[in-house]
Amino acid sequence: METQIVECPNCDARNRIGMHSAGLKPICGRCGTPLTQHTHERDVVSGPSSAAYSTLVASVLAALLVAVGYGTLITPDLMGRDFSVLIAEEAQQTELVRKRLEEELTAKRASLEAQLAAINAQELRRKAAEHYRQELEGRKSYDRRFALSPREKAQLRMRDLASNSTQAFHDTIRAVAREASPNGADISVQESFRGIALHIDFDMSSVTSGEHGTRTKHHTKQSLREEVVSLISRVTNDIFQFSKDLDLASIHVGCRHYVSKAYPYGSSRDENMMLYKVRIQKDRIPQLTSNPFLDIYSTTKYFEVDEDNFDEVEIITTRS
Repeated sequence: METQIVECPNCDARNRIGMHSAGLKPICGRCGTPLTQHTHERDVVSGPSSAAYSTLVASVLAALLVAVGYGTLITPDLMGRDFSVLIAEEAQQTELVRKRLEEELTAKRASLEAQLAAINAQELRRKAAEHYRQELEGRKSYDRRFALSPREKAQLRMRDLASNSTQAFHDTIRAVAREASPNGADISVQESFRGIALHIDFDMSSVTSGEHGTRTKHHTKQSLREEVVSLISRVTNDIFQFSKDLDLASIHVGCRHYVSKAYPYGSSRDENMMLYKVRIQKDRIPQLTSNPFLDIYSTTKYFEVDEDNFDEVEIITTRS
């Protein structure tokens, strides 16, 4: 709240008048004379915020004055300083680093050239030929070091089973067939006047994906047939490869697949149907006695077809 001191023109008494009371025609508190004249003296009463603001402004102005003064003092020194020495030192350090890297590169190049000059190409060729000869011998004898995949390890187990003379002959054949066959395959050993025949029937869904139930990933019968033949070829090759000393007369391998079979009066039922079954005689594959690496697809030329039911199969494409 602001006030002013007004002297009475009649008795010189000092009267304190509020600023908002100017329109009320104040009078002297001693003699009652109207106070119509203003004096030069004023008392101003302000809150604490005004004093803090004044202090802040004063501090800022003082800091600016100090900064300007300090800048005025040091600017001539910076402007007059000579940076040529620093530039020369940096250039010298850069040159030293460049020379060191060049020396290291030269030394490495000389070392590599010396190693290259010391290589004897003929000796390397001789060592490589010896290495691969030993590896081939090891693979031919089914060295366990080279059995890396699950199928190769299964082949080793089949070899051991085939050479086991402590168990019954038919049991040995079944054990070898079990290692070569897909999971869940039906295995039977039949003996007749023609000799011993081994029968293996497996479901296609047990060895490849996308063949669950009556569904298939194939869109044509030809594509389906090619995969079935390749699966049968692998099984027959493994069996003959490791049972050639068991005096098998023939081996029969069939691949089954579930089909939806329609019956009269509109009824249908899912049946596990034999798609393809082959027979192969041991004397038709003389290469197996000397070539343990016979390609599995090469055995197809020796197949004799027992069953071929692809003509009865129809692939129906459905859209979801």
